Amino acid sequence: MSKAALSGFFFAVLVAFIPGSSRGDTGDQIEQLEQQRSQAIINGDMATLDAMYASEWFYNRAGGDSLSKAAYFAFLSSGDVKVRRAVREDVTIRVYGDTAVVTGVQHIDVNLKGEDRKVDLRYLHVWVKGTGGWKLVARQATNLPAQN
Repeated sequence: MSKAALSGFFFAVLVAFIPGSSRGDTGDQIEQLEQQRSQAIINGDMATLDAMYASEWFYNRAGGDSLSKAAYFAFLSSGDVKVRRAVREDVTIRVYGDTAVVTGVQHIDVNLKGEDRKVDLRYLHVWVKGTGGWKLVARQATNLPAQN
């Protein structure tokens, strides 16, 4: 092994042990954002959601339709929907550079047009880090089968 290659190898090993921003730190950031997002939906805090969602954000809903950010925000602001509780479980956060993919299950208690419902979903979120920090760019949801 050449001296330059050996030096490069030792440098790479040293860098791997330097504390600082790591996938774990990023995963913790994304988890905090996920919690803030859930709480903002429960609180109807549209300003917080607007800051978190990218302008090109879209939502592929469990029913098969897709909503833009503007359509989703209009839906949340309409008064027709009030999320009372949203519990997440089986959450996995995978970080790929400036992209994070979150998967999990959500149990949501919601009042939809005056009717109380319990919704169980498997979901996927895509977060991308840009000049303005982490932004949610996409959500996909799938209804879970009813449990007997």
